[in-house]
Amino acid sequence: MCEFVKAAKTSDILDGTMTSVTIEGEEILIACVGGQYYAIQNKCSHQGGWLDQGELRTDSCEVMCPLHDACFDLRTGEPTAEPAKTPVKVYAVRVEGDDILLGPAGS
Repeated sequence: MCEFVKAAKTSDILDGTMTSVTIEGEEILIACVGGQYYAIQNKCSHQGGWLDQGELRTDSCEVMCPLHDACFDLRTGEPTAEPAKTPVKVYAVRVEGDDILLGPAGS
């Protein structure tokens, strides 16, 4: 993804919830924590579990994989609990009006 594209409406992802979208063949998790939107790769880097099927931890701004309880920081994509050791991609997020726009993943 080279530029920002519309991914969802703010009304689709209320505070404390998450969902997944597919953009240009990439599965992306979008979560809202404390009114802030975050977007990360939806597949766990450990064994490919779907993170949107896991648990959103709003107190720590993390998501937990449903397969083996690996956790990822939504802000950085870094693993915060094993068995995952590799970070997931983090996508740029911009809100314009009611639209949530996603941009390129950071390196």
